[in-house]
Amino acid sequence: MKINPIIIFNSFLFLFFAGGLWLDYFLFKIKIGYLPIIIVSGILIIILYIMYTINFGISITEKTAKKIDDSKKKLNYTEEKITIDIPILEEKTVVFWKHIEAIFLLNKPPLDGEYHNFEYLIISNSEPIVIKYDVQSWYNKISILPKPKKKGLPIIKINDYSNIDFYTFNEAINKYLVKVNPETSSYLKLKFGNKIQNIKSENTTKKNIDEQLKTFGFYKIFDRENNLNDYNLNTFRKETDNKN
Repeated sequence: MKINPIIIFNSFLFLFFAGGLWLDYFLFKIKIGYLPIIIVSGILIIILYIMYTINFGISITEKTAKKIDDSKKKLNYTEEKITIDIPILEEKTVVFWKHIEAIFLLNKPPLDGEYHNFEYLIISNSEPIVIKYDVQSWYNKISILPKPKKKGLPIIKINDYSNIDFYTFNEAINKYLVKVNPETSSYLKLKFGNKIQNIKSENTTKKNIDEQLKTFGFYKIFDRENNLNDYNLNTFRKETDNKN
């Protein structure tokens, strides 16, 4: 029988908490002074907080949720261009449709420190235009680190966490570009994992994984098919062409 690790962790925390209560009582009885009692009580409060967050989580207020959404990138489309509004950096990135060389879609489970599952990789044959807000915060005006040297064609990324209107992009590329992969909409619905079948053997039911776990997908959405000497573009083309 497999024991839930959270139960084990809770048990250890409870033992520490019980021991802390006893220690607090003991320190009070021997009249050692207020400082040790305050320190132990503070540790007990931290243990209670950890136990609460593990079992119930921390709720996000509506105000906080709105603040998070307001800080996310926003997309705007015209017949000539895509504009990506980036409130955190207080700037806008402009990409012209005619300069888009190819678009690829990556589908993967989130890694540590990441929150998205879907991400478009837009390869442009021209550097995007960056427009700063007229009014900027002081920290966005300061440029301490040198700009890194760029190799190859620019890649603009749009994902389903940072971009609040991520799912409008599929409709836009179908409207403003030609020869877009018709399977794009179905790609956006994919969820990956093992295919499990139940196998009955006498009186026992077993679970059998009948195929290798698939953890990510990579698809070509659009490509002008120009013969360009760019490492990323040609690598992405090769990877997606091999799957077709």
